[in-house]
Amino acid sequence: MTVNEQSEVQLVHEVRETTDPFAGVSQKALKFLPLYLLVPILYWALFKSIGYELNWKGFALGALGWTVALFLRGPLSLLVQKWPPEKAKNVIVSSSGVLEEGVRLSLLLLTSVSFTWAQSVGQGWAAIEVLFVIINVIMITVLIKRTDEKAMQAKEMLQAQGNIQASPLWGILERIWASAFHIGATLIIAHSPWSVLLLIPLHSGLNLVAVRIAKASIFGTNMLVAALGLVTLTVGILLFQ
Repeated sequence: MTVNEQSEVQLVHEVRETTDPFAGVSQKALKFLPLYLLVPILYWALFKSIGYELNWKGFALGALGWTVALFLRGPLSLLVQKWPPEKAKNVIVSSSGVLEEGVRLSLLLLTSVSFTWAQSVGQGWAAIEVLFVIINVIMITVLIKRTDEKAMQAKEMLQAQGNIQASPLWGILERIWASAFHIGATLIIAHSPWSVLLLIPLHSGLNLVAVRIAKASIFGTNMLVAALGLVTLTVGILLFQ
C-alpha cells in the first residue's frame, strides 16, 4: 500500500468516526464494564467498616423485590403502549416510586425492620439494579454493531437520548449515587414505615427530573442523583443511631 493509499484509508476512518455517533462506544463501554462490580462491593465494605455484616438472605430478598417491582411495570407498559411516546415514558417513569417503594415497604413489614436486615435488603436491591445496567450495557454494545431495521430504530432512540459519547464513568458514578438512595430508602422505611408516603413522590420525582435533564447535562444529572442519594443514605443511617 502506497503512502497516498494509507492516507486515504486513514482519512476515511477519521471521517467515519466523526460522522458515526456510535464510533468507539462499544470499546469504551466494555473497557469500563468491570468497574460496575465495584459499586456493590463499595457498600458492602462501607457497612462492614461500621460493624454490620451482610445478611445474604436479606440481600437475596432485596434483589427479588427489585425484580418484582420491575415486572410490575409490564402491565402498565402494555396499557400505555399506544399512547404518545413521551407521555407513555413519563407515566412509566412516574410509576417507579409507587411500585418500588410499595414493594420495599411490603418486604420489610413481612420480614424484619432491623438495621442489619434493612441494610442487607437495600444492598441487594441496589446490586441487582447494577447487574441490570451491566446487562443493558452489553446488549447495547451488541446492538450498535447490527444494521438490521430493528437495530437501526433502537439506535435512533439511543441517539435521541443524547450523551452517547459520554464517558462510561458517568454511568458508574450514577450507580453509586442511585445505590445510596436505594439503601437509604430501605433504612428509612424500616425505621418509619409511614415515610413511604414521602419517598414515593421523591423517588418518582427524582427519576422524572433525571430523565429530563440527562440529555442536556449528564453532570447535572449526576449531581442531582448524588445529592438526593447521599442525603437519603445519611438520614437512613442516622435514624438508627
